[in-house]
Order: sequence, then C-alpha cells, then structure tokens
Amino acid sequence: MPLGHRAEVLSVSVDEAGSARTMTAHLRAQGHRRIAMIAGPDDTPGGRFRLVGFRDEMGDDFDPALVEVGDYSLDSGALAMERLLERAPDVEAVFAASDLMAAGAVQTLRRAGRRIPHDVAVAGFDDSGLAATHEPPLTTMRQPWEQLSERMVTLLLDAIDGREVEPVVLPTTLVVRGSA
Repeated sequence: MPLGHRAEVLSVSVDEAGSARTMTAHLRAQGHRRIAMIAGPDDTPGGRFRLVGFRDEMGDDFDPALVEVGDYSLDSGALAMERLLERAPDVEAVFAASDLMAAGAVQTLRRAGRRIPHDVAVAGFDDSGLAATHEPPLTTMRQPWEQLSERMVTLLLDAIDGREVEPVVLPTTLVVRGSA
C-alpha cells in the first residue's frame, strides 16, 4: 500500500510486516539467534514494514547494529552484507528484503569464506525466478503475483463502476529451500 495515501489510492498489497515475522520466526526456529536484516528503503512499504515485522519478531533480541539498508538490488545486498560482517562477524543468519539483495549477500558471504547455509543462513523475499535457480536455492517469502494482479484489475473495475472499494492485503507463503 502506498505510504501515507491509504484513503486516496486504490491498492492491493501483501502483508509486509506479517511476512517478515513469519520469515524471522522460521530463522529463529532453525536455532539462529544472531539474525541480521538487509532492509529495503524506508520510503517504500516493503522497506518500512518488513523491518517492523523483523523487529517485532526479534523482540528483546533485536539489535539495530544487525540492520543495514539496501535498494533491493544485488549490489546493495552485497555491500550491506560487507558492512554487517564488519560489525558482526558472528552473524548466523540474514533476512534480506528482496531475493536480489539475498543473492548479493550470498556473494559477499562466499568471498568471506562462509558456507550457505552451514555457516550463515540466508533468506529473501519475493520468490522471484532467481530464488529457485540460485545456488543454493533461496528460502524466501512468495508474493502471490498473479493474485495481486487479478485483485487490482477487479478493484479498478469496481471503482470505475462506482462501487465502493477498500484496500486489499494478501498473505504471502514461506518457501523453504536450501539457503535457510
């Protein structure tokens, strides 16, 4: 949902915070305690609310030094992981707010001699085509792309026909693969 424009804009989105809580809970259930996050930009719903969900699920274990921000790109994920390793070489897992940033984090971790997931678990968000084909395949949160598109079309048609419309928030699905 567009930040600050809920009443003005038709929107179909996913449960960003809830999705991040799910992924973080998965990483914690694997026994990881030193979990870092590569968040997206704070001016995007994914950047802001995925970090909120991560922080909520970490609770008292949340450490702001284990958060870096990227721009959803491969390069920003790699750079963010470099900065995280400088501050926290003992990081056990990292949750990136996009699959591309997760793949960038994997590149940096490999250059640092870390094995995925044996030394550091890595998880992403989107379930982009990259996630399934990456080596190792990325554990990720699957966005329901087809449903998002279908619901947006329906919302637009309802609005055009003068029917009252409300923002739609859809769930995501945890997809566990070889990286975490």
